[in-house]
Amino acid sequence: MPLSRLLSELFTDSAPDHDSPSGPESAPGSRDESEPDSQPTTVLYECRNCGTNVDASATTCPACGGDDIVTYAID
Repeated sequence: MPLSRLLSELFTDSAPDHDSPSGPESAPGSRDESEPDSQPTTVLYECRNCGTNVDASATTCPACGGDDIVTYAID
């Protein structure tokens, strides 16, 4: 998923329900357990050459073979 699409989905929520979490913030494993009241952080790994999202363990892009993988932490 391109970063621009992910960001647009993060900032659009049809009808927020304040009693229960919804959206990407409530995804399992996305919250820092050391700070229970902290805001969750989403981490993306992306090829800087072509923009393909890759796994955290990737050292090269499977789409273009580039080795410049960047990390984006979205709070």
